[in-house]
Amino acid sequence: MTEYEMVTLFHPRLDEDSVTEVSEWLQQRIADLGGENIEVIPWGRRSLAYPIQKQTEATYIQYDFSLEGSQVSELIRAMQLHEDILRQLPVRKQDR
Repeated sequence: MTEYEMVTLFHPRLDEDSVTEVSEWLQQRIADLGGENIEVIPWGRRSLAYPIQKQTEATYIQYDFSLEGSQVSELIRAMQLHEDILRQLPVRKQDR
C-alpha cells in the first residue's frame, strides 16, 4: 500500500454538520476501497486564491491514508461526482 496525503475543498454552503457528514462519507469511501490508517486534519474555512465554480471560499480538510495505487482513480472519480466537493489533490507522501 502507498501512503497518500489529500487536501479536499468542500463547498462553502455547507455548515459544520454537513461538512462532517460529507467527510464521513469520504472516509467510508476510502475504507471501502481498501484504505487504511485514515487520519483527518481539518484546516477550517479559508479564502481561495482564485474562484472555483464561482466560489471564493471553501472548507479545507486534509486526509492522510494508505491505499493501493490502482484504487486512487476510483476515489477521485467518486469525489468528482459529489456536488459538495469542489477540489481534491491526492499526493503520494514519498513524492513530497
